[in-house]
Amino acid sequence: MADHYDENYEEVVSLPGVDTDGERTENIDDGRIRRPSEFFVRTTGDDIDEQEHARREYFNKVVGEAENEALQTEEGLGPNAENSLLYRIWSRVNHESEEAVAGIVEKKVEYVELFFDLIFVYSLRTINALFHAYEHSFPPMSAIQTFLFLTAVVMQVWMFTTMFFNRYGRKSLRDYISIFINMYLLYYMASGSNHHWLDHYIRYHGAWALIMLNLAYRSWDKLRFAPHLDDIDRRILGANVVHHLIECGIILVSIPVHETTGVVLSPLALIYGYVAKASEFRAYKARPCDFPHLAERNLLLVILTFGEMIIGIASFFETGKNVLLNIISFLIVIGMFLSYGFFNDNVLDHHRKTSGLGFLAIHVIMILAINSTTIALELLARPLVPLLPKTMWMTSMLLVYYLCLLATERYAKEHLRTNRFKFIGFVLSILAAYLCLMLLAGHNQLVGACITLVFVYGIFALLLHIHHSSLRKMKVGGYIS
Repeated sequence: MADHYDENYEEVVSLPGVDTDGERTENIDDGRIRRPSEFFVRTTGDDIDEQEHARREYFNKVVGEAENEALQTEEGLGPNAENSLLYRIWSRVNHESEEAVAGIVEKKVEYVELFFDLIFVYSLRTINALFHAYEHSFPPMSAIQTFLFLTAVVMQVWMFTTMFFNRYGRKSLRDYISIFINMYLLYYMASGSNHHWLDHYIRYHGAWALIMLNLAYRSWDKLRFAPHLDDIDRRILGANVVHHLIECGIILVSIPVHETTGVVLSPLALIYGYVAKASEFRAYKARPCDFPHLAERNLLLVILTFGEMIIGIASFFETGKNVLLNIISFLIVIGMFLSYGFFNDNVLDHHRKTSGLGFLAIHVIMILAINSTTIALELLARPLVPLLPKTMWMTSMLLVYYLCLLATERYAKEHLRTNRFKFIGFVLSILAAYLCLMLLAGHNQLVGACITLVFVYGIFALLLHIHHSSLRKMKVGGYIS
């Protein structure tokens, strides 16, 4: 397979079934003689420039196709040949978790899951409507507490459902019915997710309890009928049944308690659900999640939440509003989204072995921060609402968002974690500087907007710089000569 090889990993690789221009030789029938493609793969040296790094994507594409189609024949090497030259080149170029590369069939996000995620756009929209009445004043603490509670409940339902389907969901009628039932019940919850949510206590909590009961039933059904379960799977599913039933019981008990005494016990159910899931960390760690699937589900929910933010800044575009402010608000949303998108595409190790609990917990807080930033932007578009509190709310939620993005650095590719302390130090310094500047100058809306714009794109530029520097220090490239 290799024409020559030396200790510096400078190799010329011949890929069977691929011509010199990357075409499939079996697809060519013009009578001409074709020879295998040769790739000069240099993995050391100080003179690797951006153009050379850009070529690695094409190299990866051709190598992947050749490995999947041509090298699984008797003449080639199987995907499990970890000592093969092709495998070593692929791993060295990509530097992802090598254990997950060989022979793993990734679970794809199904269209039913995407359909299920759409209900959360509606749920977030109805929760955000809590603040529509505050055109002349900043929302009171009671409204903010209600907002945080209702959002946390919705995110818990999404988290539990995602964790179950990531490990045990299948293309089965019962799984699909379970998703559709929860969607219907979430509509009932969303219809009561407003400033007067306590007036809909029975409706809201009844739907919430039925969702927990449905999730408990699905875990019991898998525990009872699914084949090939080991002790770890049985422990996870058994714990799901017990914890979901207990949470369901607390929710149901809170209904008569509220009707007779006016005391709201349901936050105890919410807290119990999160704590109970965290208590099963060892079992989840022993049975790693399908991380590519989990990462994609989180990415899609983040995209949907940013879509809600795009809707939220529409007030800046009304007639008579400052054109500069609507441009800046749009650019801020784009910059926040680009930072997450770049991290997901270029930094995140999609083949990492992990329980997924920490990753999901980070994203629960991140979604809350994104949605809170949406509320802050909506309030900033209302000139009669006092400027200082809404500016500080936006500043604090942006800090939470970027701290969550910083926390996901633990799931970065290994070679990009070499500068982690330097990266963390830079980000924390920028966050501290941003907070100080907003405290000093945030009383002027236009100045505060400009500071926020510089901050958002400063973080994005830092991500780009750190990633580019890591690639150079890695001294690795895979490209066509």
